Amino acid sequence: ESLARHTADAVTSWIIRTARNETFVADAVCLALPAFVSARLLRRLDVELASELAAIPYASSATINLAYKREDIRHRLNGFGFVVPFIEKRTVMACTFSSVKFSNRAPDGYVLLRAFVGGALQPELVELEDTELISRVEQDLRELLRVQSSPIFAEVSKWERSMPQYFVGHVDRVRDITNREKGLPGLALAGNAFNGPGIPDCIRSGESAADKLLDSLL
Repeated sequence: ESLARHTADAVTSWIIRTARNETFVADAVCLALPAFVSARLLRRLDVELASELAAIPYASSATINLAYKREDIRHRLNGFGFVVPFIEKRTVMACTFSSVKFSNRAPDGYVLLRAFVGGALQPELVELEDTELISRVEQDLRELLRVQSSPIFAEVSKWERSMPQYFVGHVDRVRDITNREKGLPGLALAGNAFNGPGIPDCIRSGESAADKLLDSLL
């Protein structure tokens, strides 16, 4: 809910207040949050840092997981998935063959697919009702993968402002954020907003932040 710094006897602590009105005192803080949330928490501590964080744009997306019998998909599924160029004007912007890419995602004889919708170029699609989203995704998969039946089940998950956008100038902005961050000892920023949006990038970001904070406390 809020973040503040307190210095007493030359020792600086971080005061954390939660939405439950709990208060914690910490030697160091890692903000593994969307950039716009970190910006809100840091605005009273460093306006310029908060402004740079708030300037990172985000897009929303939806994922639709669909289960099929393997025999109802004529495509060979000889890969991990596909990406759809925006010029094709389809609802699906990408699809992962989840049960091919990862083990134990579907029983033998069945397939689990995960379609991605929305993003920076088609944000309006995330606002559609779930039934409309599923219907549109099914139609795309019928045409692209030669699916011959309705799914056994389909589940929609919507992720608002979940995808940071790395526009021209992003590298310079991250450099400025890193420099401003150095002015707040005991603070580390981590997450997908800075140097890569994928899971491995996030793990690397978290490990780097942890190493930085441990070094500062030793």
